[in-house]
Amino acid sequence: MGSTYRLVVTGPVPGAVVERIRARIGAVTTRSTAGATVLEGPIADQAAVRALLDLLWDAGGAVRLLRVTERDPLGP
Repeated sequence: MGSTYRLVVTGPVPGAVVERIRARIGAVTTRSTAGATVLEGPIADQAAVRALLDLLWDAGGAVRLLRVTERDPLGP
């Protein structure tokens, strides 16, 4: 089934980190807001959430929000 995540990190996320996330986790969209970066995309399971957080923490990112939403099994 899978889930989606929305993660907000203080400041910019380096392009190399975004590429590592894409290589290990899969598709991710990023957008900058006032003093933060928002990352969103599908996530397979809790282990993938941990890997995502590890990548950001290793890069010195300060996580401000993490929301994981289960996909509706009856939806598209």
